[in-house]
Amino acid sequence: MREILHIGRIGAPHGLRGEVKVQPLTDDPSRFNELDECFIVSEDEKNRTPARAQGVRFLNDQVLLKFAGFDDRDAAIKIRGYYVSVDRAHAVVLPEDTWFICDLLGCEVFDDIHGSLGFLKDVIQNSAHDVYLVRKSGQADILIPVLKTVVKEVDINNRRIEVVLPDGLFEIYRQGEE
Repeated sequence: MREILHIGRIGAPHGLRGEVKVQPLTDDPSRFNELDECFIVSEDEKNRTPARAQGVRFLNDQVLLKFAGFDDRDAAIKIRGYYVSVDRAHAVVLPEDTWFICDLLGCEVFDDIHGSLGFLKDVIQNSAHDVYLVRKSGQADILIPVLKTVVKEVDINNRRIEVVLPDGLFEIYRQGEE
């Protein structure tokens, strides 16, 4: 599992005093109100700088964030495209039967009838329910609705997700490949 979790992506500076626009990567943007210690992480994740959030405001669907030590527009420009991240000790506590998307990615997905369907490549978030994008080399991707009737077990420690595909779903994506 990842040791740090990205909770936002830093965009353009806002104003002249070092404040930046942040696109939330969390289901609950209000979690930025409690943000104190965090990391500013480069896009390639090779550079991780400890930071302290000094102020937060909300503007439409974005968060305006001020970091201690970033006191002008030039400093803010240098971190554009970086992530705002927290370590697991500072992550929000998730309700039962929910997981961080970064922990799900890469899990192998199994169906009782068809066996290994491939690996979870992406989670598409919709208003009705999430959808798992499962990829297997040389085969068509499968989109699986994340419903209790479909996703039977998620075992993060063993990197395994058990599903029961609705009738006909496998055939839609992989007809004649079995």
